[in-house]
Amino acid sequence: MPFLFTHAFLLSALAGLGIPVLLHLLLKQRNPRMRVSTLRFFEVRDTRSTARRKLRNWLLLLLRLLVFALIVLGFARPYLPEGWGGKTRPTRRDVVILIDSSLSLRATDSGKPRWPAVLEEARRILGGLADTDRAALIAMGGQAEVLSGFAPASVIRNTVDALKPGSSSGDLGEALREANALVASLESPGSSSIVVISDLQRTGAEGLDRNPLPRWLPVRFVRVGTAVAPNVALTDLRLPTDPQQPLLLTIANFGDQAVVNHTVRWFLDGKPVSDTSFSRGTGQSGSLEWKPPRLGPGWHEIEARLTETDALAEDDVRRLAFQVPEPVRVVAIENRNQVRSFEEQTFFLAAALDPFFGGTHAAQNGFRVEVLRPEAVAAALGAATKSSPLDVVLLPAMRSLPGDAVAALNGWVEQGGGLFLFGGESLEPSRFNAEFGTLSPAQWGAVTASEVEVPWRIGAYDRSSPVFRPFAPARSGGPASAEFTHRHAVTPAPGSSVLARFDDGHPFLVGRPFGRGWVLLANTSADTAWTDWPKHKSFVPWITASVGYLADRGDERRLRSLEPLITGTEARIPLDGVGSSNSPTAGFRLGLRSDTAKPPTPLEVGTDGTGRIEVDTSGFYSLSDPSGRERGRLAANPPPIESDLAALDPTVAEHRVARRTDAESELPPGWLGGESGRQEWWRVLLMAALVFLLVETVVANRSTP
Repeated sequence: MPFLFTHAFLLSALAGLGIPVLLHLLLKQRNPRMRVSTLRFFEVRDTRSTARRKLRNWLLLLLRLLVFALIVLGFARPYLPEGWGGKTRPTRRDVVILIDSSLSLRATDSGKPRWPAVLEEARRILGGLADTDRAALIAMGGQAEVLSGFAPASVIRNTVDALKPGSSSGDLGEALREANALVASLESPGSSSIVVISDLQRTGAEGLDRNPLPRWLPVRFVRVGTAVAPNVALTDLRLPTDPQQPLLLTIANFGDQAVVNHTVRWFLDGKPVSDTSFSRGTGQSGSLEWKPPRLGPGWHEIEARLTETDALAEDDVRRLAFQVPEPVRVVAIENRNQVRSFEEQTFFLAAALDPFFGGTHAAQNGFRVEVLRPEAVAAALGAATKSSPLDVVLLPAMRSLPGDAVAALNGWVEQGGGLFLFGGESLEPSRFNAEFGTLSPAQWGAVTASEVEVPWRIGAYDRSSPVFRPFAPARSGGPASAEFTHRHAVTPAPGSSVLARFDDGHPFLVGRPFGRGWVLLANTSADTAWTDWPKHKSFVPWITASVGYLADRGDERRLRSLEPLITGTEARIPLDGVGSSNSPTAGFRLGLRSDTAKPPTPLEVGTDGTGRIEVDTSGFYSLSDPSGRERGRLAANPPPIESDLAALDPTVAEHRVARRTDAESELPPGWLGGESGRQEWWRVLLMAALVFLLVETVVANRSTP
């Protein structure tokens, strides 16, 4: 009989059959030889009883050996394969098919798409299976997903026909781990194998050595596509940190040939705006700058598109959604009459905040500056509304203000306004301290002048303050190069913070809250009468940061965007005020702007107040709150890692697969048994061992005459 054993390694225990033999030899009774003169005094015994005793001992030995052997064989679990007895039954095969459905499978090779080749290979493998064979299907797009457990090939073929390539990156190592788990769930995995149908993209094959497989489990790789495909990709599009700087578009050439005079076409809010040419060498990546035209407040959409075609069309477009906020409205109070604009005290302040001040595009720098006479200040503050707010007032040195302007400024700051005070020769300290004593962060004193050859400089400043945030990064400059020839004696008020000091320790910049507003006091003139700082590059970022801080917009930029989405990857979108909601969606929804027929998808709100979402289509999305109001826009782009189409050879991929080194993985489970439908014999053997053990007990206890 062609017996097989489930646990064949236990058969080594049969070597223990020598133990009963050894015990019999050790316990064997030996009659001592005695020298006697006569035998007439000894009882004469029948020699036949001695023979029967020897026979019983041999029988006991055989019974014990048989019991031991039956127990060992029972635990080794012998069985007869299904079909034994004259009928030949073919061995059933279990094949796990891994289909790469990542974004790179949308590529073409010399105009021939890769995805139909993937489906054709899968159908060919399924067509080679017998009726008794089974197959399982795993897709490798984003996270590895088991599409079907083991089933007949006809069932799997229907699932294969319905497959489409995804928009995410693939991970071959994760897919092999899922395939190994499927094989391990089989009752008899010894006839299993894994077939991987993929373009074997190098970036997706980095995890092949992450999840070791048993040595007996065969893995075969089938590659579709070429080893190298010409592909130029737009991999990133970012807003500048400085509003005056252009946008940065990263372009990479993943092909084996240089590209010359390729063109990027820029689209703004769906309309073509301009073209930019570029060249890239083989394997090179670099940035392309583009300055968008001046835009009004609100959300805008930018697309960069390659005009030339290559292997992968999906990465020829990069999108960015951003918002131009409402400009900060600034009022500069000017008391100099009949002077040219550059002679006004507030000229350098207005020019720093808005280089286009006075032009038709004055609001494009994030600030809208209006110069008013002192007598018009009270009316301007009273006319400010929520729809047309006034954010910051710049007050240079002047001898006096109208009484209604003083009262209006005090009340306006207390209600949340921002006030920036400057010193100068025109300032009358006693009058100012009387009018703004409770509001000002410091008391003005007399004017002092430095030695002509040794001007003051700013010696220390609070780098953590939003006012000096432009100088926090390394090599970003600072105010230390500016020189100051005059200053006031300044005494900080209780509750004020000295944000900067001169090199001799005297206060330069003092700030304090007042009601719901904030006040800054700079111990210098607003023009170049007392300092040359307005002529230094560091003056503009300091003024814009200070005014932005006073307007409670210290962290905002001219262009702002939410974190871009990557297709096939879960994203977390910040949602204001919904972190404590008990609703699973909290009413926030995200919808593709070009797909009006498809309703927006509800967002799942996490405990951290972010909405979790995963999109599978590139494009622009609109985020709306429970009332239906648009709260933002997001751009979804393909994963940049999929743009590198360089592929591995199937033989190289097979060698990269990690294998387990333990002894259990050396032999397949099917070699030790485990076929479905087998005829088990271990119960019969253990029952026979029990019977023979009872017989042995009876024989051992039976007295011998």
